Amino acid sequence: MTASSTLFRIPHVMLWLILYAMSIGFPADVQADETGEYTLKAAFLYNFAIFTSWPIAPADNFNLCIYGKDPFNQDLDSLMRKKSINERKIIIHRINSPDQLNQCQLVFISRAEIGNLASIIVLLKDKPVLTIADSPGVSEQGVVLNMNVKDEKVTFEVNLIMARKAGLNLSSQLLRLATEVHQ
Repeated sequence: MTASSTLFRIPHVMLWLILYAMSIGFPADVQADETGEYTLKAAFLYNFAIFTSWPIAPADNFNLCIYGKDPFNQDLDSLMRKKSINERKIIIHRINSPDQLNQCQLVFISRAEIGNLASIIVLLKDKPVLTIADSPGVSEQGVVLNMNVKDEKVTFEVNLIMARKAGLNLSSQLLRLATEVHQ
């Protein structure tokens, strides 16, 4: 099953409800707790991958990589344990070397590595890798999806130019939910 066939099975309203439910906000005590924020962001990573199509499907596994210090702790592992992306098992890699990024289909770039963003973007240029971060202004610097917390909600912006250069197709339904799309 491809991502596009998955999209036809999930009505637009259902996609909207899934992402909206994740973004409607969370209690102030959870918002103040970075762990709670990253639990929610882990769910966003999964949904971003579900609603993205890659130009070629790699082997049996979907490689989700965290580059730099992992803010998700075990929340990401717990969420992804029984999930799959287009019938491929999700394997989580925690990476500290840029040489390992080519093995990834999705890379979350931690805030600790944003200082190296320019070299990461150059390294992954035109490769089918979905780059995601959660630092201000990084979508303008070349990250495909950037999550923000605004008014107690997790939102995201999209750099559609970089997605297209990487050969990635982001669902139009996903794009409608973005707070900003750079074209």
